[in-house]
Amino acid sequence: MNKVVVMTDTSSAISQKIANSYGVAVIPWHVIMDGKDYLDTEIDMTRLYARLREKKNLPITSGYSVEECLQYFYRLSKEGSDVLYIAMTSAMSTMGYNAAMQAKKIAQENLPQTAIEVIDSRTVGPAQLCLAIAAAKAASQGRSLKEVVELVNHMIPRMNELETSDTLFYLDKGGRIFEAKSWAEAQSQNSFRTIVEIDAISGGAAKPLARAKTKRQIMKKVVDLTKERVGGGNLFAAIVHTNVPEQAEQLKEMVLPRFQCDEFYICEALAVTAIHNGEGLIEFGFYSSG
Repeated sequence: MNKVVVMTDTSSAISQKIANSYGVAVIPWHVIMDGKDYLDTEIDMTRLYARLREKKNLPITSGYSVEECLQYFYRLSKEGSDVLYIAMTSAMSTMGYNAAMQAKKIAQENLPQTAIEVIDSRTVGPAQLCLAIAAAKAASQGRSLKEVVELVNHMIPRMNELETSDTLFYLDKGGRIFEAKSWAEAQSQNSFRTIVEIDAISGGAAKPLARAKTKRQIMKKVVDLTKERVGGGNLFAAIVHTNVPEQAEQLKEMVLPRFQCDEFYICEALAVTAIHNGEGLIEFGFYSSG
């Protein structure tokens, strides 16, 4: 039986250290800035944040190609591995998921000894990261591809991804605002913070949940919503942020006293996430492991 390698993309914000620790392969998205095409991992984030603050001449994002994804499948197959790719929610962007499905079809014709599965995570960021880690752990325990796929599919409905940002301007500008459109318009007239959900509960798209005047108030609402959803179970959680590490730590400090956390990760988002959310994003992904 082939070993299983878990693969995800940079919308998960999984750090290189965590990816290396669990043996997770990570395919990068693309950023088009000033007419040049960059990998998500190649962007100078200081320069990018300065551009985003101007709210003019904003960079755009693009998915990886079928050929790029195919090369990952080929490389991993040479290591004697079956592949499970956990993709960003297709409800927010079909580019990655569709490219992976096309690459899978080509690979199956040329790599008959390698099994490849592609799963739509129905989420992004830290929740996607949590899925990848859980899958990689199961793979490291010698579970088959079928068993790991079943695990992930069982977890997806239980995953939660709540995010709060300083503004919905960038999400709206990037065409990923969905039901939160009215809130983005209201923010141009009145300053307030929001919680938007992106997970299986919201259909994989952005759904507005709550709003408050201050960042502290909105983070308290995040913690309260978490308590409502997990009850007394143990928590497996991750935070992803865009250039606000102190606020990420603040949310972690608000969470820890109220829950028994099995594992807790904090990662900084890469360029594509920053482009669609701006500075000040805090994403909280979690599920109850109890």
